[in-house]
Amino acid sequence: MKKMDEVQALAIIFGNTKRKKRKENLITIAKAFQYLVKVYGSQQAVAQKVGLSAEMIRQFLTVLKLEPKVQELFLTRQIDSVDTAKELVRLKERDKQIALAQKIANLASKDARDIKRAVAVDNIRVRDAVRVVLKEKRKRLHLFMLDLEDDVYRGIRKKAKALKTTPAELMKDVIKKWLADKK
Repeated sequence: MKKMDEVQALAIIFGNTKRKKRKENLITIAKAFQYLVKVYGSQQAVAQKVGLSAEMIRQFLTVLKLEPKVQELFLTRQIDSVDTAKELVRLKERDKQIALAQKIANLASKDARDIKRAVAVDNIRVRDAVRVVLKEKRKRLHLFMLDLEDDVYRGIRKKAKALKTTPAELMKDVIKKWLADKK
């Protein structure tokens, strides 16, 4: 990136944080924030100047804490999400961070929940987990996958625990009851 001045940094930030579709990659935006933090002295001062929260600025700056090979994926926009940067920065081991970033760059879905699952579940992609389950599928077993919001899933788990059953059994019972009521 060329040498930056205050006007250019502000233009990059206003042009890429105030709309849904960004023209610049996250590395460029983070470097603009980094430059403005040096100019204004703190993230809080930058936040007041650009009308964003200090937390949002910190999240953009997270991209600059990633390994250089991982930053390259952000630079080329193979990965283009602040949330993904937050998940990747949690991995302190350099090799794991790089390996997971490459997996994320190859994910069919760039949904934040899929990425969180990839980080949480021993770096296994959701698609790969589904393949394993389907490969081991017994005869006459029908598998449905539901993509639930976290709070809905927590509610199901809580209800299942109260009824001393598993979430899967609870959902089967709910569906059976629903089908019976529809007849």
